[in-house]
Amino acid sequence: MRLTPVDRAAIDQLDTTWSRARAAVPRRMRGAYAAEGPLVDPAIALPKPDLPPGLYYCRLVRFGGHAGFATAKPDFCTVVATADGVAFNKQSGVSQPRGWLFDHNDTRAVFLGAFLPVRGGAAPAYGANPALNVAAVVERVSAFRWRMVMTRAGNGALLDLYELVPVTPKVPGSVPAVAG
Repeated sequence: MRLTPVDRAAIDQLDTTWSRARAAVPRRMRGAYAAEGPLVDPAIALPKPDLPPGLYYCRLVRFGGHAGFATAKPDFCTVVATADGVAFNKQSGVSQPRGWLFDHNDTRAVFLGAFLPVRGGAAPAYGANPALNVAAVVERVSAFRWRMVMTRAGNGALLDLYELVPVTPKVPGSVPAVAG
């Protein structure tokens, strides 16, 4: 799968897009933005960005432009290793990107996919419908916490990202650890 020239340019410009989006967060919302910590720090990108297979909470964080600064309740995403590669699917919520994760470098993976069409049906393959294409970079920002920074944002925002945190399975008979 090859990155389209439009998405390659958008990934190359993410630093600029991020700077513009941060500058556009309204003053009254800057405390909420700062409270997100490393998730919204563009300089944070830890080694080993690969998402392990499993179920994730994926929370949309949208900022800049008309969005100001907004977060959504977490939805569910899955990461599945297949014979064809590593697939990423957002399982719930309004916008549902689906596609493939690729190694890029020591601190960044790349996602190439498409959004599910608004009228239903399956998401097309990346590159088949430019209007539904989506690319993103995936970075690990702390232990068991990643972000997927999208090359396109919705609802008038300048930048969309998903916080990705593994869903911890409940083990029958286990007792949660309590900090002492």
